[in-house]
Amino acid sequence: MLASCEDPNELGLELVEDNVSGTFTDTLTINVSTVMVDSVANSGRSNMLVGQYTTPQTGMLHASTYFQVGPGSSLAAPAEGATYDSLKLILPTSGYYYGDTTQNITLRVNELSSTLTARGLPPTMPNEEPYSFFYQNSGFYNVSKATVKPEAVGTYTFAPRPVRKDTLAIDLSNALGQQWFDLKKASDDKIKDTQNFVAYFKGLGIEATAGNAVLGFSTAGAMVRLYYSEPAASGGTRTVKSYDFPLINSSLQYNKVEGDFTGSPLQGLKDSGELPATATNDISVAQSGTGLVIKLEIPYLEKLKEKLKPEFINKVTLVVEPFRGTTTTYPFPVPSSVGLYETSTSNVLYSPLVIEYNTDGIPLTSSFIKSSETATDGRYEFSITEYLIDKLTREGRIDQPLYLAPAETDFRNGASRLVVGAQNKNIKNISLRIYYTTIQ
Repeated sequence: MLASCEDPNELGLELVEDNVSGTFTDTLTINVSTVMVDSVANSGRSNMLVGQYTTPQTGMLHASTYFQVGPGSSLAAPAEGATYDSLKLILPTSGYYYGDTTQNITLRVNELSSTLTARGLPPTMPNEEPYSFFYQNSGFYNVSKATVKPEAVGTYTFAPRPVRKDTLAIDLSNALGQQWFDLKKASDDKIKDTQNFVAYFKGLGIEATAGNAVLGFSTAGAMVRLYYSEPAASGGTRTVKSYDFPLINSSLQYNKVEGDFTGSPLQGLKDSGELPATATNDISVAQSGTGLVIKLEIPYLEKLKEKLKPEFINKVTLVVEPFRGTTTTYPFPVPSSVGLYETSTSNVLYSPLVIEYNTDGIPLTSSFIKSSETATDGRYEFSITEYLIDKLTREGRIDQPLYLAPAETDFRNGASRLVVGAQNKNIKNISLRIYYTTIQ
């Protein structure tokens, strides 16, 4: 015979009678902290992130992007008397944005001074899985460093209109454009093919120096275009022509995303790698790009295991509400989809928790559920019945944490953030609802 837990305080929970689902508890203690994932692979994902934004809870996020360009198809030789006109960087916006797009953004374009060389995983254990789910072999990471020449080859200030998916045309250095054109006129090997060109011109880096938003630019259609003109056969108006140098080796394009937490509750996170909510004004943060995740620890699982048989558990739901002191809509909306991550049975960190009772391995995610159609508050909900039952029936340690963060695609190649408050008796920011049957 199993009755309600006799000493709720011992478990850190209280019991409530529900005439529909039987008995349930939603006050099991959950400790939260902010953890910085050491590296998140983001190369070759088709979306170039550039910009910056600042919030009181997270400090400043700064995103810059790096890529190579090269001759597209075979470039025809310019006619006798052809002259250089201009050099432009063509950047199609992808429609992605995060932050205040009512403020102007200033972009700075620099020439790379180092070759983009992908980072491989250590060869010590080539047949084993990587240490972290967010690693990849032969790739670049949010913390990868590329060096650039100090003098900018172009700057551009504009009012962003990301929803319209405008294409930017940024004027680049005429000295650089003239140099390329002279190489083409001289049939120099440096501009003959992609391999030779990349050895001569290593690529471009783009960063923002002003603004309060991060924008996405598509790798498809991104290019440097060189305009020149040739004399008309009739002696009239000159004919304008162009050479295109599209983005190449797209698997090497990556976004460097840095967090400057100075003056925010997260100050000191880079030194420690993890800060409990008690050290960050009772909040924890998950943030795409920078690799911040919210660590969820349930300290009383061992005691729950003693009091409640797993076979009597009917349903378990994890409910997460954003911190009520932060915005959930524009300009800093909560992530549209959030996932749970765990250390897998093969000890791979941050592996996505999968949908329960499903053999396809589909990651478990939750969309943001508004409390009403016009409301700004809401919650995320995760059904983790199988997960908790497995924990309670497993031998050995059962206290491994879960991690909460934006769903994988956004986490690797986005800039959104989620702020969650520490659990307290008055506001249940995070709660674990366990529905179970009692037999009298």
